[in-house]
Amino acid sequence: MKIKVVSALLLALSSFSSSAALINTQLPDNAYITINGYDVAWISPVSQNRGQSGFDFSVQSLFGWAPMTLDIYDDIGGLTGFDFAFEGANVDYATGNNLDEASGAHLAYVLSGTAPQFDVAVAAPWFSNYSWIDWSQGTDGQWSLADFDFHGCTNSCNESLAFRVSQAAVAQVPEPATLAILGLGLIGIAARRRRS
Repeated sequence: MKIKVVSALLLALSSFSSSAALINTQLPDNAYITINGYDVAWISPVSQNRGQSGFDFSVQSLFGWAPMTLDIYDDIGGLTGFDFAFEGANVDYATGNNLDEASGAHLAYVLSGTAPQFDVAVAAPWFSNYSWIDWSQGTDGQWSLADFDFHGCTNSCNESLAFRVSQAAVAQVPEPATLAILGLGLIGIAARRRRS
């Protein structure tokens, strides 16, 4: 009886330690990239098409994030893991300990010769119970999209992405009231020139 209790306790502890808690705050700027008018986040080491893979967009969808689709991926022009490597990204790979201390995000499966030369943007803890991404699959472009899996790795090992329209692009679009005031000003200038 004691062996069963101890076994059950060990099993519970091992399953608890293998997953992290979902972070329910807005994804920070250094945990994603912006490319061709889209913000793109690397959100998981497993396929989006893998049944119950634990993706949760309930918080991040409030900020415009959605699962990556083939149309958006093609519009971006393709990606590799190296696109997510830049100075100041949330996971201190090149400059530190391969960890984002705030979220627990990190890289796994970094093969020799393919290591990133910069830090890496990893958004997994904001979208799933995973805290890592598989770097080697990202460098090979083994992505899973909501409607497509690449490289014959269907429903299992492809990495997952999320996207939204770039917030920088959204911020540059004038509001309708601003456009209306500008239009009225131009009409006023035209009317004044006619009277002169």
